[in-house]
Amino acid sequence: MKALKLLSILFLISPIVSLAKLPSEEEANLGWKIGYTATNYGKKKDRNDGFFKQFDFVWKQNENLYVVKKKIILKNGDETQNAWLVDKNGRFLAKKTYTDIGDFSEGMAEVTFGPHDFCHSCYFTGRYDFVVHLSNTHGFINEKGEEVISPKYRFIRGSFKNGVCLVGVWDDQLYFVDKVGKQKFNKIFKEGEQFKGHVAGVTFKNGAKNFIDKNGEVLVPKKYLYIQPFSEDYTGMIRAYKTLGKKVGFWTSNCENLVAPLYDSFNYAMLNGNIMVEKNGKFGFIDMFTGLETIPNSYSQYRSDKNRNYVLLKNNSDWYRLDTLYKAQKIGKGDDILSLGFGLYKLKRNEKWGVVDSLGVVRSDFIFDQITDLYAGEYYIAMKDQNYGFINATGKVCVEPKYDNVGFLKDGNIYGQKGFYQFSLDTEGKILDKQFKPEIIKNAFFGILITLMLGLTVYVFKVK
Repeated sequence: MKALKLLSILFLISPIVSLAKLPSEEEANLGWKIGYTATNYGKKKDRNDGFFKQFDFVWKQNENLYVVKKKIILKNGDETQNAWLVDKNGRFLAKKTYTDIGDFSEGMAEVTFGPHDFCHSCYFTGRYDFVVHLSNTHGFINEKGEEVISPKYRFIRGSFKNGVCLVGVWDDQLYFVDKVGKQKFNKIFKEGEQFKGHVAGVTFKNGAKNFIDKNGEVLVPKKYLYIQPFSEDYTGMIRAYKTLGKKVGFWTSNCENLVAPLYDSFNYAMLNGNIMVEKNGKFGFIDMFTGLETIPNSYSQYRSDKNRNYVLLKNNSDWYRLDTLYKAQKIGKGDDILSLGFGLYKLKRNEKWGVVDSLGVVRSDFIFDQITDLYAGEYYIAMKDQNYGFINATGKVCVEPKYDNVGFLKDGNIYGQKGFYQFSLDTEGKILDKQFKPEIIKNAFFGILITLMLGLTVYVFKVK
């Protein structure tokens, strides 16, 4: 009996595993039953006063125009909604009640009648996470609430851009229509996107991908190998293209020639307001809107800065930090450099890393095998001879690299592990506490436990 009691206690102190509740099939399919799910952006109400309090969705379109929606439950228990177009005083403009109304673009908004069909344009603008399309009940109204294109489409790809919108009844037979519903360009597509500037990406029925211009003319491969899609985040930004000879040039946002195709590559993301360009293995920058050269093509290497108002460029053996006005600050000689943030950089010399600031002042010597990215908000792990320590956001070595492992404790102090021991240190590297590592204690505990169980087993057999 004593043996059985002891075994029961041992089982009670063993770890307990909890199982997470999985969603039911009904919960998993709820979004499809409704037909759409709104994002946080879609759920945000632009007004919640007076007349607008009664609605579940209130989306402002301009100073006088709002789309309002109210959830309703159908007789079969399904959830849907009603949508109306109203002015700022709560006057209903549309003569009909729709299931959904999308955001206006170029004076046109998608509408739908299907009880489970919701506006595709709300998906493309980020209002919805997804939508289903079950029936041919999608059309368009204007800002007066007039139904200018009757609901007859099943698919709406995006919104009106450049005076046209991509629509379709069948998912592999899409075409562009103008603002009265007349088909444009006399072309059918398997897939496509709304116009960005004066170029739209399309996929033909044979699967070939291409771009068309504002007149519906095919651009690739007739003239170009590649076209960089226009980013509407920067109105008026120039657009890159690559010729069949693999040279990069730039158009205006209206696809008019601006910079002749003379570069080998480009990158939009390196420096705010500028585009990095490469020519004959040298790197420089041009203005994102005018195409004018801001930094000449004279640098052999480049690195990004965590502050995108700067970029790091190498000329001969020297690294420089340059800003959007082409002001250059020499950081120093080195084989490589990487931005750490806080105006600090890790610079590599003779296969060893050190820390310098934006003025080239050395903050920690070139003795480290590696320096990691930011850790715990304002510290960097530094490695030397397979040992680890910390550098703080000023570049000072606050914990010497002499530990097998380092990290942060919940109280904000640093821990360092070496051999059998774990040390608690403050952020200046002073040792506050020393004890055996948790795994040592854990292994010792299980060792004692196993010894007790073996002894108990032997005891039981002897009793028998």
